[in-house]
Amino acid sequence: MVGAVPLAMKGVANPLTKASRIDSVDFISPLQQDVNHMCDTLLGLIESNLSANDMDILENVRSLAKIYDSSFKDDVSFTNLADLIEHLDISQLTVVGSLFSNMCNLANLAEHVHRIRRRRAFERGESSLLTHFFLHEIVEEMEQKGKSLEEIRNQLTSQTVEMVLTAHPTQAVRRSLLAKLHVIARCLEANHDQYLTPLEKSLNQEKLKVSLLGLWRTDEVRRLKPKPQDEARNIIHVIEDTVWDATPAYISQMDRYLQSRGLDPLPLDARPFLFGSWAGGDRDGNPFVTPAVTREVVAINRYRAACLYLNEIEHLLFDLSLHYGSDELLEYNKAIAAKVEDAKKHMPGHSVPNKIRYKEFWNHVPPTEPFRVCFYHIRDRMTATRDHCEALLANQPCPPPNPFAPIYTTKDELLEPLMIMYRSLVDTGDQILTQGKLQDLIRRVNIFGLTLVKLDIRQEADEHSNALSVITEYLGMGKYEDLKEEDRLEFLTKVLEGKRPLIPRVNPATGKAKNVLDTFETVSELGSEVLGAYIISMCMRPSDVLAVEVLQRECSANGGVDSLRVVPLLETIYALQNSTMVLSTLFENRWYREHLRKRFDSVQEVMIGYSDSGKDGGRLTSAWELYKAQERMVECAEKHGVTLRFFHGRGGTVGRGGGPQHLAILSQPPRTVNKYLRVTIQGEVMEQDFGLPALARKTLEVYTTAVLKADLNDPVPVKKEYRELLDMMSEVSCSRYREIVHGDDRFVEYFRSATPEQELGLLNIGSRPQKRKEGGVETLRAIPWVFAWTQTRLHLPVWLGLGSALQAGMKTEGGTQLLREMYENWPFFRSFFDLIEMVLAKADPHISSRYDDILVQKEDQKQFGVMLRGLLVETIDLVLKVAGEQKLLDKDRVQQRAINTRREWLTPMNLAQVELLKRWRSITVKGVVKEGVDPDEGSALVDALIISMKGLSSALQNTG
Repeated sequence: MVGAVPLAMKGVANPLTKASRIDSVDFISPLQQDVNHMCDTLLGLIESNLSANDMDILENVRSLAKIYDSSFKDDVSFTNLADLIEHLDISQLTVVGSLFSNMCNLANLAEHVHRIRRRRAFERGESSLLTHFFLHEIVEEMEQKGKSLEEIRNQLTSQTVEMVLTAHPTQAVRRSLLAKLHVIARCLEANHDQYLTPLEKSLNQEKLKVSLLGLWRTDEVRRLKPKPQDEARNIIHVIEDTVWDATPAYISQMDRYLQSRGLDPLPLDARPFLFGSWAGGDRDGNPFVTPAVTREVVAINRYRAACLYLNEIEHLLFDLSLHYGSDELLEYNKAIAAKVEDAKKHMPGHSVPNKIRYKEFWNHVPPTEPFRVCFYHIRDRMTATRDHCEALLANQPCPPPNPFAPIYTTKDELLEPLMIMYRSLVDTGDQILTQGKLQDLIRRVNIFGLTLVKLDIRQEADEHSNALSVITEYLGMGKYEDLKEEDRLEFLTKVLEGKRPLIPRVNPATGKAKNVLDTFETVSELGSEVLGAYIISMCMRPSDVLAVEVLQRECSANGGVDSLRVVPLLETIYALQNSTMVLSTLFENRWYREHLRKRFDSVQEVMIGYSDSGKDGGRLTSAWELYKAQERMVECAEKHGVTLRFFHGRGGTVGRGGGPQHLAILSQPPRTVNKYLRVTIQGEVMEQDFGLPALARKTLEVYTTAVLKADLNDPVPVKKEYRELLDMMSEVSCSRYREIVHGDDRFVEYFRSATPEQELGLLNIGSRPQKRKEGGVETLRAIPWVFAWTQTRLHLPVWLGLGSALQAGMKTEGGTQLLREMYENWPFFRSFFDLIEMVLAKADPHISSRYDDILVQKEDQKQFGVMLRGLLVETIDLVLKVAGEQKLLDKDRVQQRAINTRREWLTPMNLAQVELLKRWRSITVKGVVKEGVDPDEGSALVDALIISMKGLSSALQNTG
């Protein structure tokens, strides 16, 4: 074997060209080797804990699964594997499920580490990449398209991506397991370090074994349903673990690149990223999110932020030991000292806190070291802030206000001394000392504020109407809900323009109405420093927005001066089609137009929902209506002199608008990004995007370059014939989708028999109920709707109706060629098809039929399932024709590799799940164990069933 030529050798000609050198590096084998190594190591560790028979079963299942997946899924290998699993007892099924579930998580981990390894190899010039999201690549591409470096820097300086981490119940893996997986990831990375010594390699392997055994021994099942506060803590963990460091690190990387091109770095107050949260604020259909919970979550966020800031302050106290400073800094320190002395004179009962124990400088800071003097005061105030929040969380009286170190209430209070110290270093010729910790701290304060994430509040529109009805009835004005829309608008505008309060201090509100009013009082109390937007779900009318404005003002102690921005959430096909009516009515309302101008600089945010619109009319219709609605809304806003910003409510799955973000952003209609992108990041997507430090930095770069490219790219004109064809296809698709989902009497019963929909509540992965209210499919939330079909590998919400639409499109004159042209030339259409293709590659009619054979009892419903699988196969064939491929994902080797890496672990878990569902349903009635059944048997079945669901969701990379 010929050794590689060291890149560091200078003056020696490299006989390999870059292209041949890249081609000679094998990056696929290390991925499979990592997976095999972890599997073999795990099996070796658990062998002593299992019987020889159980070990034989695991090996047989694994062997048969490999044969099935390598034999093009023939009936014989499938039947052999199914027969083996069918005859296992519950303990054996649990062991099989645990091994394969853990291996799915480990395969995901190996894939993440593989991508990090490939990226580093690319940066060293040793590898090519199949995807190109690097900042320098996109900048060079924009330059080739005629954009100047100044234009590009101005765009980077002013654009913002706000990522809102939600409490949606789609992270099926417990945090205890995720922590161990992160340790294993670091071990995998170290394994590929060629400079490790033999001892270091041995220690690394021991560390890997410890973590793998800990993973195996940790209970995969959540025994308790999480509270909203638990969900909030999990989100803050994500920020603490990777985002806190990755954000300033990536911005510094951007600065270095800009400076290498002769440009100034980003200004310190630039906010290329912001972070929000819904955990503890999203009360839509979740009775567990109360005003008290919202206050507690804000206290959690503030406490954890204070702890992080104290750590950074401690480092800077140690580092900035300079014995001089600018006049501005010296004067600032004098002013602070004078305030402290003055407070001592007027409040002799107070003393400087002396119980605080710091790592350094807890007794005395020399007055000749002005930076330490300044940071000493900052530390005292931040400590007081932390202690204040800690008391709130402990339900204890808060410490009395200390005049020497008042708590921080706004980020500007913290930024002021930091910027004075920054300017001091610049003025005294020591600007290089600003780089690093001080600059990073200033950037963090600008981005994370005092709470790390700003908490959005969300509630359903009907809840606001109900609260207003309670008040208007009490005042003898009739029920607000009975008013027609024009009368509602007139009434609400009159209230907003008037000075007299509508809601009396003493009112009869109870139950849900009281909860709504108490929520608005809490919003007023907390304010916009810690809260983000007020989002109205199921917003259908302009009055829904004005109703929230009335309630904000009526429940505010200051008349709504610090009101939150109100964001309508348009999440059904009907709402999307009527979006311009809602916006134009609001923009033409005299009070609202002036309020928008004064309070928010004529900026209106609109949230568009991908989940419910997809459940309402199918994926094709949802995607097309979302596209057209954005176009119309932008045009409407521009007409009224309003800047429109979109908040994209995407889920993790394609069925809920998920998928690769770079692709999704670039497929947006022209003029809809406009230097601002707000998007939800839910459940398992948080782990995929931010689970490891390198992944977090990559995610930030992907968003940055996608927004940069979307805004600076010249818009691609959409031909009239494209629109006409897609309009027709959307109508066909929606009609076929609704005909099956809402019009076929067999559907609901089949859905509940053939999928684990009824058992999903056993997972305990979220605090809110699966349904908003009792009823059929229409009341089911989008997450369990998609989750259930994903488990069975049918993935019905993604493709149903598409086949009929494609058939109709191809039957038109020149339709097939036009569809191919749309795929090649229209980013939106290509993005849609590529995402659909990715999901179809995960579908398996063979697996889905097993669910029907074992779980569906009625013959007419079995035939219904046969019909659905026929539609799936037909849709796959039609998608391949449009994409011009012989096999799914022929053009996407990255996705092909990702799916193939996990494939051998999937089939056994599906077969085990079918068997477990059969046994569970045989001993239960409506989810309750029958009398006379051994409770331990029921508990064991539930555990094994939960493990199968978690494992499948991990393997398929999509929960809901």
